Amino acid sequence: MHNLPGRIDGAVIAVTGGAHRLGAAIVRRAAQQQLRVAIHYHQAQAAAEALAADVQAMGGSVLLHQADFGHEGAATGFVDAVTAHYGQLDVLVNNAGIWGNTPYAEVTAADFQRFQRINVEAVFEAIQRATPWLQRTAGAVINICDAGVYRPWRNYAPYLASKGALVQLTHTLALELAPLIRVNGVAPGLALVPADWDAERIARATAHIPLRRPGSADDIAQAVMYLASAQYVTGVILPVDGGVTLR
Repeated sequence: MHNLPGRIDGAVIAVTGGAHRLGAAIVRRAAQQQLRVAIHYHQAQAAAEALAADVQAMGGSVLLHQADFGHEGAATGFVDAVTAHYGQLDVLVNNAGIWGNTPYAEVTAADFQRFQRINVEAVFEAIQRATPWLQRTAGAVINICDAGVYRPWRNYAPYLASKGALVQLTHTLALELAPLIRVNGVAPGLALVPADWDAERIARATAHIPLRRPGSADDIAQAVMYLASAQYVTGVILPVDGGVTLR
């Protein structure tokens, strides 16, 4: 991997949940920096194919892979597909995940199991499978966490518990995989404003944010690409939240 600040061109980056929202922004930013891209998606086939066409229009290389990470072995299958296609893996971005409102009185064991399976276990499986390949290139893992771990909300206990576990997994694997592999996380705040929010709703939602505005998917993508090339940074959870975690 090239150690030039802000450029790791020629490297291979694999992005789980890469077809839309944050994942698509990460893919586009990576393609702009001349990385070869692998995109995992679950149900968003049309979005994945459109994104792949955009990457190819930039002159980039792209691989698409469909899988349901709710099934054991699906995440390892993605890594296998990437390495079989490119013969290399430099950066693994674990963006795929589920979230949802689970009112406290209605939470079941199945809720915890569902979030844990996709948001934690599948991430570990992908990293474990990718380890030999990342060791060859002194590569990087970036896990997409959530700033809500530090400033939680009501009625999201199973989701936030899974993201808290992902934060600890990031710290633990940074120690486990050093010195050859760097493992970091990005903790987004309000990075994607729902399309149906009006100016008043946005103002209410951002009133507690020190920067007084929402972020964007590209803000998250920039942070991911920084961590991909930051050669002396590991075990860090980087909040990209406008300063919310200060409070």
